[in-house]
Amino acid sequence: MNEKDADAFLGECAANSAPVLLLSGGEPLCCPNFFSYMKKTRAIGLKIAVSTNGTLIDEYAAAMMAHHAEYVGVSLDGTREIHDEFRGLEGAFDSSISAIKRLASKGCRVGARITLARRIIGHLDEVLALMEEIPVSRVCFYRFFHSGRGARDASLVPDQADEDAAARRIIEWADGLSVPRGSDRQLEILTVGDASDSVRLYEYLDSNSDGRKQGASEMMRRSAGRASGSGILSVKWDGTVFRNQFLWNKPIGNWKNIAEAARAAACYDIESECSQCGWRSREICGGRTAGFGGGCFFGGRKGRE
Repeated sequence: MNEKDADAFLGECAANSAPVLLLSGGEPLCCPNFFSYMKKTRAIGLKIAVSTNGTLIDEYAAAMMAHHAEYVGVSLDGTREIHDEFRGLEGAFDSSISAIKRLASKGCRVGARITLARRIIGHLDEVLALMEEIPVSRVCFYRFFHSGRGARDASLVPDQADEDAAARRIIEWADGLSVPRGSDRQLEILTVGDASDSVRLYEYLDSNSDGRKQGASEMMRRSAGRASGSGILSVKWDGTVFRNQFLWNKPIGNWKNIAEAARAAACYDIESECSQCGWRSREICGGRTAGFGGGCFFGGRKGRE
C-alpha cells in the first residue's frame, strides 16, 4: 500500500470497529513511516499491538510504544546460542532481552512470542526458566506452522509427539508458577495455533482431580465453535486479505472490501474436521485449528465423552 491507501485502510478498520490493529512483519520497525502510522492509528481511536524482534527498540521507540501501544510482543527463539543462530546475528538475543526490559521500564505491557520449533523444544525447560526471570506479562507459545521459513527448513520442524509433550510440559509449568511474596506481577500464558490444547488442559486437570476441571470445561464450551478467522484477519503489505497469517496462499479478499472478507473468513466449515473426534470438539475446542490450514492437531483421536 502507498500512504494514501494506508490511511484509507485505517479508516476502514475504524469504520468496521476493529478491536485492535496488530502491526507485524517481517520486522515492522523497518517501515520508515512506522511511528507515523502508529500515531494516526491511535488518533482515529484504534488500539495497537506490535509484534517485533526487538533489535530496533531504542529508548525513543520504547517510549513511543509505551505511549501508543496496548501491547508489544517480542519474538524469542530459545536460549542465547539458539536464538542468535536462528536469527543469523550475534547479539540478537541480548538485543531482544534488552528491548523487553526497556519496554517494561517505560510501563509498556510486553510479552514474549516463542515458536515451538525443534531446537527450542529441546531446551524448553531453559526457556521456561528465562520466562520467570524477565519482566514479561504474557508468554505466547506458538505451534509450529509450515509457513514462510518453516516451510523451507526441515530442521526446524518438530516431531508431533515432541510438540504435544511440550504443550503438556507448558501446562504443568504454568500450573506450578507462584508469584513471589510482595510482587504484583501476573503472568498470562497462552498456547497458540492448536485449539485442542484445551483438551490437553482438561486432561491435566482431570488427572490431578483437584476440582478445577468442571470450571475449565465450562469456560471451554463458552469459547468453542469459532474457527480461525472469526474476529481476526491478516492483511498483507499489498492489501490482500487472508483468514490468518499462515494462509497466504489462500486470499479471501482485499482491504477495500474488508467487511465482505471478514464475513467470508467467519464462514469456515469445521464440521468435517470435528466429526471423528471423541472429545466433541464443537463443544470443547471448536476445531479452530482447522482454519489454520493444517487440520486438527489432535488427529481425530477418540477420547472420553
